[in-house]
Amino acid sequence: MKSLLSALIILTSTICIAAQNLKFAIHLNDPELFRGEKLVAEMVETCTSALDKEVAKAKTISRYDATQKLILKEQYRADKLVSRDTFTYFSPGGLKKMRISETWSETGEYQRKTQNYVYNDRDFLVRIRDFDAKGYLTHESRLKNNGKMLPYLLDKFDNQDNLQGATEEADFLFDENRYVVKKINPLGKVFSRDTFVLDIRQSALYPGKGEVYNEQGEVAQTIAGNSKYTFEYRYDEQGNWVEKKRFQVLKSNEKEKKTLLEKWERKLIYTEKR
Repeated sequence: MKSLLSALIILTSTICIAAQNLKFAIHLNDPELFRGEKLVAEMVETCTSALDKEVAKAKTISRYDATQKLILKEQYRADKLVSRDTFTYFSPGGLKKMRISETWSETGEYQRKTQNYVYNDRDFLVRIRDFDAKGYLTHESRLKNNGKMLPYLLDKFDNQDNLQGATEEADFLFDENRYVVKKINPLGKVFSRDTFVLDIRQSALYPGKGEVYNEQGEVAQTIAGNSKYTFEYRYDEQGNWVEKKRFQVLKSNEKEKKTLLEKWERKLIYTEKR
């Protein structure tokens, strides 16, 4: 099983245009994970590598509306803007409607793409549609949902309605807070399986192998292969972490050596109470 760390990295990372895959669809409308009585208006997060000083510091600026919905996310590398995602919703606090993604390359090349989300009359996500800068459809994913409003089947098509790539199908293990995504080729053969956390908020109640959580419900230890990783946090008065450190722990001659790998820092700007 993949560790919670993998799930958190995927869920909190933003790429230039969101992938059309089943995992993305399942978590499309997940709530933001903030604590406390106050609302978060803006979050500035930086990530610094402790091992490779040549790696540029990554910075992400996220802005939220009065319902705690993400409306803007900008990513910077070495203080240069590399991507911007703008989100709109069908109603305040409602389902995600559209995502406009802009990117800037190192040479200054600019790209813009749009992703639309289509729901049926029961608010089930049934289509994800990608458009280029000129408004032409490039890809479309069609989804089927179970009774819990969770997509479990995804097929992807090009703009000529030709099936592209593998079919993705999810099996939900609700008593384990996990789900398994199978990729199926056109001949009906399953060629890969990946396991993911279903609800990050409940992770501490359903720890994976080698996972340990702190009192705040944050992951404090993970195991990946033969390596152990530990995490240390510093929190603000609202209970949200403002500093996180990741260490690799190696054992030699019955002694453990802890090496800092990465450090995240967050500045949270709050508004009125909930």
